[in-house]
Amino acid sequence: MRTIIRIIFAVLSLVAAFSGAVSANEKTAGKEFDFVKTRAFMREMETRPDFPVSVALANDYVYSLLAMGDAIDPARKSATVAFIKKNQQKNGGFVADKTDKYSSLLYTDLALETLGYLQSTGAIDTGMVKSFVVSLKNPDGGFGFSQESKGSSLATTFYAVRILKSVGGLDLIDKAETARYIKGFERKEGGFGYVKGTGVADPKNTYMAAFALNSLGKLDSSTRKNALKFLETTPYLESRSTALADLDGQLYAILALKELRAAAKVNRRIAMAFLKKIYVPINGGFGPIVGYGSTPDSTASAIRILAGVGKLKAPQSASAKL
Repeated sequence: MRTIIRIIFAVLSLVAAFSGAVSANEKTAGKEFDFVKTRAFMREMETRPDFPVSVALANDYVYSLLAMGDAIDPARKSATVAFIKKNQQKNGGFVADKTDKYSSLLYTDLALETLGYLQSTGAIDTGMVKSFVVSLKNPDGGFGFSQESKGSSLATTFYAVRILKSVGGLDLIDKAETARYIKGFERKEGGFGYVKGTGVADPKNTYMAAFALNSLGKLDSSTRKNALKFLETTPYLESRSTALADLDGQLYAILALKELRAAAKVNRRIAMAFLKKIYVPINGGFGPIVGYGSTPDSTASAIRILAGVGKLKAPQSASAKL
């Protein structure tokens, strides 16, 4: 009799233990990512004696922590603002880091965006920024990358427009002329590409064109419909697409849809499925592609995607990407 009682007690104990395990699993269900680890991963750069290292990493650090709900420590904020301020050159533009000698629109854009998140744009000379950007304007309506690389491109023209918008300088350029230059990258089959008149469209260039045209007040309904037609064929909206998805494509597809006033078309299921594939559980970061280790830059892009699908709240900035 005692043996039977022991057996019954053992069985009941196992059932209770199993039920507890199921309950615990149910509580953690739906937590796709460990943001405690992600925060720690992004904060690793704080330990470097040359923090914040570069303008690009400063941008990754500030955006990611604010999007995950962290406050930037006052000392870290001061160090970041001072670092960015030191990287503004005599011509008004910004360099990547202390080893870089040539200012460019790319790092000027990143510097301004980061200062915007920190509400510290007043720490730099925005008048010099305007002069720097205007100095890179070309007769074709586009803008060059730097004073050493003056050829126009869609990307550098996008940076120019975004920078001028953030510092209130759009009236310094011919908006119609710049819009014409940008529209030259439009593809008949939909979207915008990297090179005029050849190649295929992609989400990044489509976003940059949409943002710039919107900012210039030149995004017409025909261009908008054409861009949407392209985006609807990509693997970020069409689950049956055989094209290979990538991190940049996923991010810029979301950004483009928002710029085209079509945020409701964002496919959150596809975006989350993609992020799960590039998530690195061991440190909470995200890799640039499936199977690769995490980096601060790819992790920051993943966090921007999470903000884009409403999983996180993006920080506000005059030139914010999200």
